[in-house]
Amino acid sequence: MSPDTKIDTITEALRHRIQAGAFGTAGRLPSLRMFAQEFGTTQETMNKVIQRLQAEGLVSSLGQRGIFIRMARARIPGILLRFDLYLKELGMEPVETNLEEPALMPVPKDIAELMKIAPGALIVRRIRRQGTPTAHMRIAENFYPVDLVGGTILEQMQKDERFDVLLAIKEQHNKVIKAVHEDVIGRLPTKEEQDWLKVTRSTPVLEVIRINQAEDGTIVMVNRLIFVASYFVLSYDYTPPHWIDEKQKQKSNA
Repeated sequence: MSPDTKIDTITEALRHRIQAGAFGTAGRLPSLRMFAQEFGTTQETMNKVIQRLQAEGLVSSLGQRGIFIRMARARIPGILLRFDLYLKELGMEPVETNLEEPALMPVPKDIAELMKIAPGALIVRRIRRQGTPTAHMRIAENFYPVDLVGGTILEQMQKDERFDVLLAIKEQHNKVIKAVHEDVIGRLPTKEEQDWLKVTRSTPVLEVIRINQAEDGTIVMVNRLIFVASYFVLSYDYTPPHWIDEKQKQKSNA
């Protein structure tokens, strides 16, 4: 049996066992050494098998902590005020980690265009990894105008990874998000994203760019969210545009 055929055969066998619930819905898999013994192969071959299962969204690897079954996809509505609270509603234990300390920084060129400010102007950046103890689900990178979150709000962000910035903006500046523009792009992760999310190069991600505006047009926040695609279904509800109603009326009158 060729190496590729052996990998295909073992992948299919483990895929069937995972889908049949042999390891539970969020359980930890046996070690690669144990699987290698069971299938009469090498740990290197088993590592390639796990990479395939990870790319399919069936398992997640957390390094020395082990390999875990991924839970069913979470249905995520387009806008969430608090991702951690939403995970709690789904019965999960939310975990958030600052990947870098929130800080002032020169705005990147692409974000400057979205925020309609001069390139190189100072903004506040916050970047966190969010998920559960057994799954790194997404990276949330947020950019805020300095005049809204500088000073005490920035200090609180640095102290508390779950600090509610939008609530603080509402209380201090009386600004609430009233309009959102969102772009969603499917792609493969960068090397940095692979390291942060503990995924392989072949694992698809969804990049969501979101511009959040207050009623007066002020841009309150720009988000760059990187979702591990296999964890989520992005779910949206829309009100039909006025012209659809007009076309339906025209058909009924014809």
